[in-house]
Amino acid sequence: MKAITDTSLVSELESAKLPIVMKFEAKWCQPCKAMTPILLDIEKEYGNRVQFFTANVEHCNLIAQRYQVTQIPAIIAIDKGIMIAKRHGSASKAEIVQWMVQSVPSLRNDR
Repeated sequence: MKAITDTSLVSELESAKLPIVMKFEAKWCQPCKAMTPILLDIEKEYGNRVQFFTANVEHCNLIAQRYQVTQIPAIIAIDKGIMIAKRHGSASKAEIVQWMVQSVPSLRNDR
């Protein structure tokens, strides 16, 4: 997962050729930490069809505001620069994969 900050180019998110799954987290958040290995595992499986990013809300206030992230952990799906789905709270690998497939149109055809 590529880490981004408020100083990262937002255009990178908006011009991405693949859909994006971005996790919002904080260093002190235990559920966020627990989800990291799950998302890394999912990235191994879906990394050629989806880009994965992580954003620490302590350093990404503008990005968190832009996508209206008010709770962590949060995962958002972005396609063609537009947020298409968001979920809050920790989740299992199966739950995240199911959410991704339901949320990202290009993944629906893969199943």
